[in-house]
Amino acid sequence: MKHTDSTPSMASSATRTAGSTARFAYLASEHTNFCTLDRATVAGYPDGQPMQGACCDPMDMAKYQHQVADLRRYASITEIPKDPYDIHAGQAKQLLADDSSITLTGTDKVTYDTAMQKTDDKGPCCCQCWRWYMTEGLDKFLITQRHMSAQQVADITDLTNGCGGPLGSTPSPSGMQPAPS
Repeated sequence: MKHTDSTPSMASSATRTAGSTARFAYLASEHTNFCTLDRATVAGYPDGQPMQGACCDPMDMAKYQHQVADLRRYASITEIPKDPYDIHAGQAKQLLADDSSITLTGTDKVTYDTAMQKTDDKGPCCCQCWRWYMTEGLDKFLITQRHMSAQQVADITDLTNGCGGPLGSTPSPSGMQPAPS
């Protein structure tokens, strides 16, 4: 399966630079990523459609910069989102397809289960929204195709978490931001 990378499409280079103050300000004001967004809706989006902003809690600058900086270590793996608060539908759909098509068994299943126990949310996301299944697909891909350890998968799962909230906190779906009207 061919995987694609998400790339922002904004005019200013400052707002395109993941981790920048300008990018944070832009993404913190966006609400096209929300908890009630489901897989079927994402599947119907054009590939370039962005899902931006945090879904459960407001974005936190320190957490955002930490996530983006640490994700740069994985820049060569196009399946890993470069910015957890700016996911394009094409990338999400491919990872959702991986979730549906990859079945974990044996040691791969043990690796996945161990990784999920190590994540901040004790799973791929804090609630079973579209991101849960997208991240599950990413994790399955990393385990089966990249042969990553449980700790590596857990770290990437936490770094790609788009729920928001301060660094070191566990997001809560009870703090959900409403869907855009």
